[in-house]
Amino acid sequence: MDSIAGLPLHPLIVHFVVVAVPVTALVGIVVSLWPRARTHLGWFPPLLALVTLIAVPIASNAGEALEEKLGHPASIADHAELGDKLILAVAPLFLMMLAQWLLDRPACYERIPLSAAALIWARRGLALAVMLAAIAAIWLVFLVGDTGARAVWS
Repeated sequence: MDSIAGLPLHPLIVHFVVVAVPVTALVGIVVSLWPRARTHLGWFPPLLALVTLIAVPIASNAGEALEEKLGHPASIADHAELGDKLILAVAPLFLMMLAQWLLDRPACYERIPLSAAALIWARRGLALAVMLAAIAAIWLVFLVGDTGARAVWS
């Protein structure tokens, strides 16, 4: 299925991805900087990251289908290449947000043979990694969207 009601699926799903990636990234940054938010939000951050992760390849595959319908125009080559790389920023963000969530579960961290001090440093390192992955995801989704818009409107 590459269209809905005659409209190409790619522009429809892309709007979800363009919103979901920055929102997921911002949630990741917030829960990294504010542990109480991580406690209150519970399973929501990793679930949001999972939904975003699932949406990215759907948008990419729909884009490839649209590209084939259009006859592989050269104007969208950069956009397609960057779109294929977006998963490389969103997947680590999901994995690190999931690890961060798991590290807050007593059933998980009690099984890890780390001292309390080492666990604190592990949480800090993971928080930093989440924030870096979030920034990378926001930057890459911006680049993908910019090249896509330029290809469509130029």
